[in-house]
Amino acid sequence: MSKIFENILVPYNGTTGSEKAFKKAISLACLTSAKITIITCLEERNTFGFFKTKTSKREFEKEIKAVEKQHLKLKEFTKDHGVSCDSKIVKNGMPSARILEFAKQHKMDLIITTRTKMSSRMEKQHYQSTVENMFRNSPCPILIL
Repeated sequence: MSKIFENILVPYNGTTGSEKAFKKAISLACLTSAKITIITCLEERNTFGFFKTKTSKREFEKEIKAVEKQHLKLKEFTKDHGVSCDSKIVKNGMPSARILEFAKQHKMDLIITTRTKMSSRMEKQHYQSTVENMFRNSPCPILIL
């Protein structure tokens, strides 16, 4: 009998929603002996809109180090639960596209994520969420909490 899920992808940005998705991934991985991969998308910001400065590069380096520290803590947490875990930081690009690209390249069996609430009706009409974009184009099943 083959495993239901061998590779679970969890987009993680440090919010309570991504924490919830991560914990659900751990419980599911414990049941199915799956491996968890954590992915965080970072956007490099330019200080003056068009130009990269030394300050913006330093800020981006700090952000990467903070995310690496978070990923290390998450890996330790999974290790305590007997779950195999890997992590990846992806730079630049539309998060939903980068997450799906990663899922397809690495043959993920499941993506676990949460939906953020949009505050206004106008916001819902004009801005598609990352989760909606992933849901429409995913190469694998998505569990939305």
